[in-house]
Amino acid sequence: LGYLPTAHVAFLDEVFKASSSILNSLLGLLNERAFDNGSAREPVPLVTLVGASNEWPAADELDALLDRFLLVSEVRPVSARGRGVLLRAPPPAPGAGADGAPPPDSGPAPLDLSALTALREAAHARVSLCPSSRHLLL
Repeated sequence: LGYLPTAHVAFLDEVFKASSSILNSLLGLLNERAFDNGSAREPVPLVTLVGASNEWPAADELDALLDRFLLVSEVRPVSARGRGVLLRAPPPAPGAGADGAPPPDSGPAPLDLSALTALREAAHARVSLCPSSRHLLL
C-alpha cells in the first residue's frame, strides 16, 4: 500500500474518469517511468499497472491513455441468471479459495516482486522486438 509513484504494481479503478491534470501525470508516469514532484523528477519503480473502468473512454483525448495498456479486455456484466446464482451461493468457509474449496496444503506462492521481475526478464529474453519498439516495454 502506498502512493502510485512509489509502487511496483498498481490498480487504478475508474481510470478514465480522472481529471485532465491527473491523466497527464499518469501518461508521463507510464511513458517515462518518472514522476514530477514539484521541481524534482523522480524515477518510478512501476512494473505492472492494471486499470479498470465501467465504460469505454468517450473522449478522444483518452485514447492516448488507452493505448498505453498492452492488454485490453472487456468483461461483460453478470447476466440476470448468473446474478441469482451468485446471490444464492453460500458464503465461502473462512480460509477457503474463490471456489469455496478448502485451501490446499501447499500451493503456488503469491506472485511477489522478484517473481514478477523474473517473468518480465524471461519474456524479454524470448520475445523479439525491433529496437524502436523494445524501449516501450522496458
